[in-house]
Amino acid sequence: MKWPQKMPPGAGKAERPIDRSLMLKAPIVGTLILNRSEVEKGDMPIITQVLGPRTPPLLLRKMAGSLIIAIKGYADTDSEIYEIPELRNYLRTKSELWSPWLFTGSIFSPDLMALVLACLPSITCWRCHGEIYVRWNNAEMKEFLRKSLPTAAWLHARAGIGVKEGSTLLKATAAYLGISEPPRP
Repeated sequence: MKWPQKMPPGAGKAERPIDRSLMLKAPIVGTLILNRSEVEKGDMPIITQVLGPRTPPLLLRKMAGSLIIAIKGYADTDSEIYEIPELRNYLRTKSELWSPWLFTGSIFSPDLMALVLACLPSITCWRCHGEIYVRWNNAEMKEFLRKSLPTAAWLHARAGIGVKEGSTLLKATAAYLGISEPPRP
């Protein structure tokens, strides 16, 4: 088990203003927005449209490591995305089919960590004195990364990102997620 980790404030808020990305100090290209109705239906059209085979390579290259994922429709809860059962199920199911998070997610925002935690089979979350703590199984984190590597590699190739640069990006993402080296597919 990964020891309890204190999550940064606002990491993985299920509902938040879209202009939050402007406050980040990292180079963020944009925000992918999922709606609660899509989650409830099990749809993920925006992800496949934006990151599909018809996406121009230059646009894919701009998106590498520079997107924030927002989920709208949960204003009635203070929960984070990894605390909402239907969101966890939705993201986990979609990630088993096609997982673009390693390619798109920004390591300069706590949102990628929250998204990955939501995809893991089991996590333990608790709140203490207004702070959120999370514990996860490191083997599950490594398995998530292993299953996500083929999608990341395909997107890197489509974007014209070479093996060396792609490997550097994946190593930085693995370190961000608490794993020293990304697992081999």
